[in-house]
Amino acid sequence: MDKVLIDVGSSTVKVYKLTDGKLLPIETKSIHFKEDFDPAQGITESNKDILIEYINQLKKRSPGGIKIFATAIFRKFDEAARQDFGDEFFRRTDLFFYIVPHDLEGYYLEMALAGKNTLIDPLLLINIGGGSTELIVTRGTEVIDRHNLDIGVMTVLKDFPYINNATSEHVLADVVQGIQAKLPPTTLKTPIAMYNGGELTYMNLAGYKLELNTVLKDEDHPSMIRVQDFSKRNEQVFREVTLKSLEALMPNDPLWMHGARACSAIAQAICEHFGVGTIIPSDSNMVHGVVRQEFRTVVLSGSFRKHLEYILKVKKELAQKNIQILSPRFEEPKNPGEEFVVFDGEEGLSPLDLERYHLDMIDQCDALVICSPGGYVGASALIEFGYAQAKGKRIIFTEKPEEFMLGTLPAEVGL
Repeated sequence: MDKVLIDVGSSTVKVYKLTDGKLLPIETKSIHFKEDFDPAQGITESNKDILIEYINQLKKRSPGGIKIFATAIFRKFDEAARQDFGDEFFRRTDLFFYIVPHDLEGYYLEMALAGKNTLIDPLLLINIGGGSTELIVTRGTEVIDRHNLDIGVMTVLKDFPYINNATSEHVLADVVQGIQAKLPPTTLKTPIAMYNGGELTYMNLAGYKLELNTVLKDEDHPSMIRVQDFSKRNEQVFREVTLKSLEALMPNDPLWMHGARACSAIAQAICEHFGVGTIIPSDSNMVHGVVRQEFRTVVLSGSFRKHLEYILKVKKELAQKNIQILSPRFEEPKNPGEEFVVFDGEEGLSPLDLERYHLDMIDQCDALVICSPGGYVGASALIEFGYAQAKGKRIIFTEKPEEFMLGTLPAEVGL
């Protein structure tokens, strides 16, 4: 059955459908979460209501289930505000609102883009959001440089408030220069950049001079554009193309175009700064990386006494997907069926030592997977669930837990 994946950023909610292993964009919705944002309070009540109502509408249309991945401004919540928001969101939607850590977002971007890179020369990956920008330089599939910038569409709109007049009241060169003043110094030159976040669709709609992609064979990235042609069309979009004309190109979500000029100016500033000659526009983003590999590392919990065979089966299946299992480390039990199972390789360690190690690994993992066949969750797993909850970790039950209280706390069901 189709699964729906949702990417929630600072200003845009992007909805995708995963069907037969292929990710298809469905729709976008613009919600300016940064408006009146307060780290201690989170997003405004009105924006929260709009988001939750929209998600519940999507639920009615999505019998296969929904997963949510949030970034950008949601990472700026204070701890108490993050927990309050997550609890309320879960209570009103029955869905876990996963706020992706910055490093994991970067990994997803690498998987979405650089995972297919066969170039010898460095490739710059550009991921521009509402409140931040991620830059990753790869050579092949190896990351050789990375920058997380507090520059995004909303920060540019704040610095240049007349950019979205009918035609921009700000000169493109001035905007680009202002952005470049905030970029990190670099001596690394990257002749090719992959610029993602719906840019392939946007450039096609807005009449950019796209050519056949001859530098990278990839069905997801059929086109490229020379930087001089990109800059020339940006100039026209600033001076000649009205905002109403841009809005008309995307009638289902015209507010998306309110970030078009700012986003293009950021990309142009970055490309000039890094010596880019050719841009490969991409509609791929973080969610495409999620589909390729959702976790780097996980910890498995469950009843090793009752369900060891089940847990080891889950471990094997995850390992086959190149996911590192931080704990349990070993697979051969020395005392199967006893009250506290110890594996070969754990000789001399007390139950307390082993549990402390397990909790330390929860601190480091991308997700805690609780193996709960038939809904059963053992006492040790209950402790680990509570620990992971307190740490704000992503928690996934393999099957819906039978314990009532476990169903009231934010978590996911099903790998």
